[in-house]
Amino acid sequence: MNPSLIIEEVLTRPQEISWLPWAVQYFFFIGIATCAALFACVLHWRKKESATLENLTLLIALTCSITAPLALTADLHQTARFWHFYAYPTPWSWMPWGALFLPLFTGVLGLWFLAQQLKRFTQKSYRVTKWLALASALLAVGLLTYTGREVSVVHARPIWFSYAFPFVMFLSAFQTFFALLVVSLGDERALQRKLALAQIWTLGLLAIVVTIWVTGDTLSGVAIRDWLTVSSSARYYAAGWAVLGLISLGIGCVALYQPLSMPLRILQALSAMALCWLMRWTLLIQVQTVPKFNAQFNPYSLPAGTDGWLAILGTFGLWIVLLIIVRETVNGLARRMQHG
Repeated sequence: MNPSLIIEEVLTRPQEISWLPWAVQYFFFIGIATCAALFACVLHWRKKESATLENLTLLIALTCSITAPLALTADLHQTARFWHFYAYPTPWSWMPWGALFLPLFTGVLGLWFLAQQLKRFTQKSYRVTKWLALASALLAVGLLTYTGREVSVVHARPIWFSYAFPFVMFLSAFQTFFALLVVSLGDERALQRKLALAQIWTLGLLAIVVTIWVTGDTLSGVAIRDWLTVSSSARYYAAGWAVLGLISLGIGCVALYQPLSMPLRILQALSAMALCWLMRWTLLIQVQTVPKFNAQFNPYSLPAGTDGWLAILGTFGLWIVLLIIVRETVNGLARRMQHG
């Protein structure tokens, strides 16, 4: 035996992920809420009246804006500690800004929604709604910036460390919002075509941004390519992005030439939502399995309890319940006022 031969053994310990599926649910719903608020603001300030579309957009924005922060506080592990953001402010960090923007955004959206319903019931316009719409849009921009930058500033995760990350989050949520409008508006042919065209353009921009991000010579782009090379699961997720994107794009193209049936509209909404959600799951959860300090991939399995499937299904269930409650309450009040 060679006496100069030295054998060294390296022991590594798998690291647990710090962000749970609750974070995915937050990024999913707040993305749709902010995109809806921006779209509703444009509808409100333009000269052409579109009350039905604006009210539906506000319904999506309000219910998503209520669901999102509930998911975020659950991800804090100790939910009651959210007050620390107010008691011990750290303005140099992105997190306290989120604690400021989130309640303001939901509150202003709620006031705008109520003002729109009063206008619907009384047939009177209120000047304050224009400023509520503008305030909602500005807060939406603040939230989009906060949610994007709180992740993309992390140097320890090279895949996250890119300005492309906030744009991917924004565009993936916007195409989902357009699909939700299509499935909610019914058989309005002209409007359906316009929304489908908007979704197609958004999907195209999303594909361009992702391509530039992955193929770029940045630290993040190189890290993504390395991840795709060594991890088969990363390639599966990338294939999922491509398949869901093509399904949404294909149905959108069909909508340009003929009205979509209800099953196709539902499939369009589901594929768009699945793409938006899968992108967040890949970037927020699966990226955490990439080794940061140790020498091996950190395995993650989705549990069945409140930090796993139950969290995901429960959050979507909460959103659906909110949609039903708010819509039926408004429609019930409208019927009562109509009949005296």
